[in-house]
Amino acid sequence: LGRRRRRRAMARRRDEQLPDVVGAVAAGLRGGLSLPGALAYARDEAEAPSREDLAELVGRLGVGVPILEALRGWADRLGSEDARLLVGVLDLHHRSGGDLPIVLDGVVATLRERRAAQREVRALTAQARLSGAILGTLPIGFFGFLLLTSRHEMLGAIATPIGRAAVGIGLGLELAAFVWIRRLLEVR
Repeated sequence: LGRRRRRRAMARRRDEQLPDVVGAVAAGLRGGLSLPGALAYARDEAEAPSREDLAELVGRLGVGVPILEALRGWADRLGSEDARLLVGVLDLHHRSGGDLPIVLDGVVATLRERRAAQREVRALTAQARLSGAILGTLPIGFFGFLLLTSRHEMLGAIATPIGRAAVGIGLGLELAAFVWIRRLLEVR
């Protein structure tokens, strides 16, 4: 659970940094750099963890991997829809041409709008998440309260097979409700 949470936090940090990375690539292109040079410039300007991701991408370009192949591999490693969007835009530009820095400025604006929308949805669902946590812990807390105040009766109930089955079923339903509420509140 902790490892998954850290991975999600790292992915969130990468997604938060992506508009700045794309902006740095656009700035490098405006400065006269090629796309690989602009990616190297963005690597130098980026903070961790994006810096490491870009270092790997620039390293692959340095050993001769075709740029679109390297970009697709980078987006796949990140597993980010935003990175795939960027690669799709770069692929489209590669095929059709045009003013890439202006196109990348549009990508930056889109990414920032998506980030703002995600933060707003997260804020709007915060109350529902808190309510779910409270309602999920309430029966367990009540059971603990009964165990403290009516210890003899509760232990007598738990001692029977039907009592243990009832507690097991109750805990299973609690777990199922917790998972269900978490799924309902996931922002995709």
